[in-house]
Amino acid sequence: MVARSLKADKVGIPRFKWKARKAATLFDLSSHERARAALDFGLSMQTPGFNIFVLGPDRAGRMTETLAYLRECNASKKPASDWVYLNNFLRPHRPKPFELPAGSGRKLRQSMEHFIAQLRTALKQTFEGETYQARVQAVTQRLTKKAEAALAGLREEAAQVGLGIFQGEQGPAFAPLDPQGAALPWDKVPAEDREAMTANAKQLIAKLQAINEEITQDRAGLMQAIGDITQDVARDACDILLRPLIAQFSGQGLNRWFVELEQDILDHLRSFGPAVDPQGQPIAVEKPERRYAVNLLVDNGDTKCPPVILESTPEYENLFGEIQYRPGASHLETDFTLIRPGALHRANGGVLVLRADALAALPGSWQALISALRDGYIRIEERHRQNAMPVTGAPSPKAIPLSLKVVIVGTPALYYGGYSPSPDFRALFKVKADIAQDMPASAANLSIYGTVLQTRAKAQTGRGLKDGAISYLLGLAARMIGDRTRLSASLELLDDLISEAAARTSGKGALTEADLIKARREQEQRNNRVEVSSQDMIDRGVVMIATEGSVIGQINGLTVRDTGDHAFGGPSRITARASVGRHGVLNIERQIAMSGPIQQKGALVLQGYLSGLFARTAPLSFNCSITFEQNYGGVEGDSASMAELIAVLSDLAGAPLRQDLAITGSVNQRGDAQAVGGVHHKVEGFFKLCAARGLTGNQGVIVPHSVADGLVVDDEVRDAIAAGKFHLHTVQTVEEAASLMTGLKIGKPGKSGDYPSDTLYGRVQRQLAAFDAALFQREAALVRTADAE
Repeated sequence: MVARSLKADKVGIPRFKWKARKAATLFDLSSHERARAALDFGLSMQTPGFNIFVLGPDRAGRMTETLAYLRECNASKKPASDWVYLNNFLRPHRPKPFELPAGSGRKLRQSMEHFIAQLRTALKQTFEGETYQARVQAVTQRLTKKAEAALAGLREEAAQVGLGIFQGEQGPAFAPLDPQGAALPWDKVPAEDREAMTANAKQLIAKLQAINEEITQDRAGLMQAIGDITQDVARDACDILLRPLIAQFSGQGLNRWFVELEQDILDHLRSFGPAVDPQGQPIAVEKPERRYAVNLLVDNGDTKCPPVILESTPEYENLFGEIQYRPGASHLETDFTLIRPGALHRANGGVLVLRADALAALPGSWQALISALRDGYIRIEERHRQNAMPVTGAPSPKAIPLSLKVVIVGTPALYYGGYSPSPDFRALFKVKADIAQDMPASAANLSIYGTVLQTRAKAQTGRGLKDGAISYLLGLAARMIGDRTRLSASLELLDDLISEAAARTSGKGALTEADLIKARREQEQRNNRVEVSSQDMIDRGVVMIATEGSVIGQINGLTVRDTGDHAFGGPSRITARASVGRHGVLNIERQIAMSGPIQQKGALVLQGYLSGLFARTAPLSFNCSITFEQNYGGVEGDSASMAELIAVLSDLAGAPLRQDLAITGSVNQRGDAQAVGGVHHKVEGFFKLCAARGLTGNQGVIVPHSVADGLVVDDEVRDAIAAGKFHLHTVQTVEEAASLMTGLKIGKPGKSGDYPSDTLYGRVQRQLAAFDAALFQREAALVRTADAE
């Protein structure tokens, strides 16, 4: 086999043909098909624990399309319930939650506000009305008459014994009467009558005390009677107003609360009275508008389907709600009306969507969420006040039953590295919705992809896309994944290009391919400062790279750098120096800890390849150091292992390597060329260097045959290949690459295992034999010297 050259039409950005559809979404693409099926399954499962984790690459609509799809799935379902908190009259610190049909919470709040206002007016009118006043006056008069009759009888009895009742400084007292009926001092009473009158006075005092006690008891009875009258008339007024309210909300679990409400109103009628006492001082009573308020925690009255709530900042209070405070006269105050909902409350009955990275940064929120999902209840706790002084009267709301789907959206790295190992996660998030990073460039996918691009372009910019522009974008989707047979799922990157093209072009017409190409070039120019700087260092000779001539043991490898917003390739000089020894291949980067494990593995593979070919009958007797020249930032990956091996073979054989060629690809121990990533960046990097120095028509890049069908290079490189000014060669084995780089035949071993002397491997074999002989002679001489001594 020999290296093959690729044609220009097989490597440029493809212009795919596509057919528009009436409508399409990203979840119609095959890359999202598995995730869509998982979402459908997870949403349909009512069994606890089947929550969902959506994972996928960045910019693939992982969040936006998931939200849109969830809303679409929920569109045909009935709205979620309202939730209200009402006063718990028996245990005020434990407000009661009630679930009501969507829209009923708002009606209950309005109805209660109207009821309290009406009741306040009705009670005022009732208590000021003639009927109430007459009933109170009647019982009061009965008591007054009874007291007056008792005192009149006592006064008459006293008069019969010459005594009268007079008001003294210390209350009523008995004293003798003069002929005019006035009080006579006791010293004016004849001595013979004083003793009898004193005895009579004592008896009358005892009777007066008995009458006073009876009056006191009667007054208590009067207060009870007035209270009963007040309760009766208030109950009648309350019943009249409450009856329609009970009828309006019958069957919604509020009947018992309405009964407790009426009793509490009757127990707190004073709160409906004046706000100040007769002296103008405020009366410390709770206003009925607050005591009997409806805290509408969740209002779904305006929704037509279950909610899909995205909580971007899942702090504990944002998820589980909080209790707010208001300033009082001397301290902070709160009550059940200041309970505020969290995202779990608002999403209850629907779907709560969370960002995996944000949730992972808040372990307290994660543990609380796990507890809520496991227990099936939402509890509002004031965690920020755990070590603070308790607030008197602060409510501890009863928990609300939790019934919803939680959808966490994040990267595969977060899923596999952070969440998946957790037993709690595996128990409660049993559904994985996995979005692939790419998809086949099939007719169906191209049709959907093109339609989605057109739809999103119109939505973003108000301008459509020409068919040619969409074909170009589809080609860029293939380039983004580095394979012309597939399309990248990261469609949002193309959205950015469309928006930029629209902003940079005037008019309102559809965007063309030329508009997109121009925007892409400007985007690249904005982000390629590091690439330009690297190229400049090569141009000035600071970094040494040759693009012509031939050098023994020196080859142009290719690397890729990614700065986050821009990826680019470039050449890196790799050299090999062989000498007598027994260490074999020495990786300089490994010796100084500048290489990663994959790069070290690649270097060890070289030793395995060489041993398999040239050490069948005797061990290899050589040292050969290899290194990336002028590299000071570390090396990782095995994409240069084929270049390293060819450099070693070149130095062993003394065969110069072409410097107008660069090479990328890994190699296994049998010499097969293996696929590597970022090939289009690497090709373009070397092309730019050659183009800057002047294309000779001989320059090019060698790549593994396994990447040939998927290679997508920029149009500038494609045009140069079409003109015969630049070349792309594919190889299946390192032997094909080495032959192209040296111009020598590889050779085949004879029956003795020796390669022809005029071939590349024959020269390698001869040099290894020379090293072995030199080493043997030196070791033999050392042995003889040691024996002589």
